[in-house]
Amino acid sequence: MKINKKSSIFIVILISLLTVFFGFYAAKVSVKDNIASYVPKNDPDKKIYDEVADEFGLNGIILTGVKFDNAYKHFGEINALTEKLKKLNVVDNVISPVNAPRISVTEDGDISVGNLKSSYDFSTDDSYDFEKLKNELLNDDMIKGKFISEDGKSVLFAIGLKKDVEEKSAGLMVKNVFKDANVDYYIFGTAIANREIEEIVKDNLLKLIPIVLILVMLVLYFSYKNIAGVILPIISVLIADIWTVGIMYLLGINFNITTSAVPIAVVGIGTAYSIHIISKYYEELHRGISAADAVNETLKHVGTAVVLSALTTIAGFLSLLTADLTPVWQLGIFTSLGIALALLMATVFVPAMLMIFQPKSNANLSEEGESHLLKTFTSKIIHHRAITLSIILVLILSTTFFIPKIKSDMQIENFMSEKTHMVQGSKFLRKNFGGNDYIFIDFLAKKDNTFRDFYFNRTIRDISLFAKKYSVVSQITNIGDVVANLTEGFTGHEYVPGSNYAMEQNYMLIEGSEGIDKILSPEKNEAISQIMVNTKSFSDVKVLEKALKEYIDKNIIKEYKVEDFDIENPEHIKVYGKEIKQFVISRNGHYNEDILNTMIEAKSKDIEELVSNLDKKSLFNMFNDYLKYNDEDNIDYETFLNLVNGGKVEDYISEYYEYFLYDYEPNIRADYAKNKLSSLNINLSEKALDELAQYVNDEQVPVEGGNNVLEVRVTGIPVLTNKVNDMVFDNQKESMLLAYAMVFILFAIQMHSIILGLLALIPITLTIIVNFGIMGLTGISLNAATVTIASITIGTGIDYTIHYLSRFKKEYRENKDKFKAAIRTSATSGRAILINSLAVILGFATFIFSEIGMLKQFGILTATAMIVAPFLTLTIFPVLMTMLTDKLLTKFSKESVIKRKLKSRRVKA
Repeated sequence: MKINKKSSIFIVILISLLTVFFGFYAAKVSVKDNIASYVPKNDPDKKIYDEVADEFGLNGIILTGVKFDNAYKHFGEINALTEKLKKLNVVDNVISPVNAPRISVTEDGDISVGNLKSSYDFSTDDSYDFEKLKNELLNDDMIKGKFISEDGKSVLFAIGLKKDVEEKSAGLMVKNVFKDANVDYYIFGTAIANREIEEIVKDNLLKLIPIVLILVMLVLYFSYKNIAGVILPIISVLIADIWTVGIMYLLGINFNITTSAVPIAVVGIGTAYSIHIISKYYEELHRGISAADAVNETLKHVGTAVVLSALTTIAGFLSLLTADLTPVWQLGIFTSLGIALALLMATVFVPAMLMIFQPKSNANLSEEGESHLLKTFTSKIIHHRAITLSIILVLILSTTFFIPKIKSDMQIENFMSEKTHMVQGSKFLRKNFGGNDYIFIDFLAKKDNTFRDFYFNRTIRDISLFAKKYSVVSQITNIGDVVANLTEGFTGHEYVPGSNYAMEQNYMLIEGSEGIDKILSPEKNEAISQIMVNTKSFSDVKVLEKALKEYIDKNIIKEYKVEDFDIENPEHIKVYGKEIKQFVISRNGHYNEDILNTMIEAKSKDIEELVSNLDKKSLFNMFNDYLKYNDEDNIDYETFLNLVNGGKVEDYISEYYEYFLYDYEPNIRADYAKNKLSSLNINLSEKALDELAQYVNDEQVPVEGGNNVLEVRVTGIPVLTNKVNDMVFDNQKESMLLAYAMVFILFAIQMHSIILGLLALIPITLTIIVNFGIMGLTGISLNAATVTIASITIGTGIDYTIHYLSRFKKEYRENKDKFKAAIRTSATSGRAILINSLAVILGFATFIFSEIGMLKQFGILTATAMIVAPFLTLTIFPVLMTMLTDKLLTKFSKESVIKRKLKSRRVKA
């Protein structure tokens, strides 16, 4: 179909009106990015994270470290900041050193779960004794190292936002509290990071789009030396961008780090179609025909190749639909849409504009539209084919050695500038508080089970301590440790009691305490263990995650019933052994049957037999302490020995001794068990041995097969990030294979040849190998942006092959000389290929100016691919085409049956 000036004016007006419409909505698109959103909503790990995050407010946690000269002198200021934060209508809770839960002991010896505010007046910095406070906290594991740094100069605020607040504005309100207080603060959290990422992405777009336009315009100007050759490709891709972004908004899609590449990629790739149209238009003008005829001749000869070129590029991007990562398939869809619109503008809008304005060419071409440089270059390589192929082969092979070194990395922090608050906050928190990211172990008590169950709490403590032996773990907070610390206040021994009766007493003091709700949800019978990890690479966390899941699968009893311990019951002995094994392995010990036998022996012996095996001096001191506690005079050692051996002593002493044995029996049994266990080679610390020895007093056991259900799940942003890393590798393979298949099918159909279709894949395959080699060599990671490179290379790189082979077929049909056809093809279409590739190279190289490292890497790799792909096309194909037989080339170059019939009809007419 031919176009004329009248129809061209109508086309331009219609496209202009639609651009105004889409531009109105394009201006409204916002930015939203969160690693949790990268995983599909129906993914099992994502579902777990969402459930736990919703219950305990994990997404809304903001960690803020504040630096002082001496934190202990500034608790008045710390308290004031805590209260200001609590008053914000977006804040659900605030935990700081002044109100963090801790085990408190009053002067009367009463024990409770309280906080520092219940013991000190923090109305001002001078209203308390800071030296006394410092000495009290030196050995408080619930505060020191968690909310006050080891050097005593920094404090941590953990701020939980309300569930339904707009996180980014809430984060700004929290940030302003510290800013207004004029303190040296370092802030980190999803709300803070998302706001900062939004600002960076917006700045990126505002900065990079003008840069890419200027660079592409320079290429076009030096190529065409006239305004039309510069302005038309730019206007066409800008219109495509405006329509694409407008459609994104209408579909409810926001920009994220990955999809922010769409507008720039469309400019870089989309200009190619206009370039080929304009190049052919100028070539037709050089033949001496009119501008109007040149436009219609261009559409007739180049239109098919341009459409096929766009379709293969779209196919490459649409292959990203296989990706499980939401931003990746969104990038695939909307870049494909942008390219389709750029094609529409190139084949409709640009010809219409050419028809209206009919520009003249100032390009330096021969009378036949050839590039002298490319003509000479191609002539030399096809006459030295062996050398050419050898050089290419050596270069390709040298890069393959680095491919196995490629690693995936989706930790956003690693791609952000050191100047950002999120990176500065992250570094400060890692240095002073052991990290800023958590793995969460979620414990659900189901059916007849309850969070007060002793085995439930022991399991929380065991799994948490198992995690602590990994170097990546810095600190742990969980309800099991709170129970153990509270028990220590009562008994002097840190452990979780083996009785639900004792657990009920503990929880009477624990429930309702400030801060406990961040690790315990009584309504849901659910608790979490917060495991802080200190690493810049979540791949280290993956080892921990795998080990935790294996430990849980092998050692934890998932269904049980609690029964009173009967030492004569073999089933009770069996499960008791399993519980002890769970304990020993969690503390990096070596379990064997001797441990169980020792515990059973200690549990079975009469108290008198245990006493006879104890050190008499120690027992003597314990008894005198007992008498003193009951306001009685101490006895001498000789009287004590007489008492123990059944001799005659005063009645009140014998009576006290009976009470003493009753009250101290648990300690005596535990001491006996500990002494025996110490002689075994089980690789437990003194503290762990003391805790294990307390199990000798267990009154109940969790018998397998009951209706108490315990579900244990591992989650957290590091877990999701590692899942994304795995998905990146899988998605790379799937999308690349699909891109290959789609491009091959399209190309083979267009060229009417399976062999040509296979040959067409050679340059892009070699380009991908080079790119992967560069990734391994330079340490560029596989991430949500760079995972798209192979598909982009296949879809975009094949364009050069399409234009080369389409022109080669035409040239060979006309002169039947493969050498002349190869040279002529390179000298004509090769010029357009180079202009196209240079525009695409500079378009993608624009990402190097990005503040986001992920996009910088994306820019480096895509620009490299667009250098290598056309180079290989213009070297390998002239060589390959001249190596094929004339018989085969004649078959390849035949016009389709339809075209031949149309020609014959025109001739007859």
